[in-house]
Amino acid sequence: MLLTPLYHWSPADRYASIRARGLQSGHPATVASAIQGHVCMGADPASAWAISGAMAWVSEIEAWDLWLVHIADRDEVHVREDFGPRVREIMVRGTLPPDRIWWVGRRPGGGDPAGPWTDEPFTAGG
Repeated sequence: MLLTPLYHWSPADRYASIRARGLQSGHPATVASAIQGHVCMGADPASAWAISGAMAWVSEIEAWDLWLVHIADRDEVHVREDFGPRVREIMVRGTLPPDRIWWVGRRPGGGDPAGPWTDEPFTAGG
């Protein structure tokens, strides 16, 4: 099964690292209290936000970057089943290299549970 594209929100201070090395499992996670063996993503920007920046305990993060990620057939993909019939979180093990990741834009932080969309437009991505 090929799920593409997927979306991932990360703190903006990780921008340079992600551009250089991609998204890597096994590194300290923003939301989880322990190092995870996977990278979490959503099927759309809103569902990705719900599992990252919308969490109340990450409200101190000043800005978030949205990344569009293309999944390859060789990636180990898992869908969390505990959310019911709707896909809300997709986990990918290993490293997602920079050539399959595109920066979409940046938004201010704050843990807004209503979703990622604010009156402020995204900074143009590339």
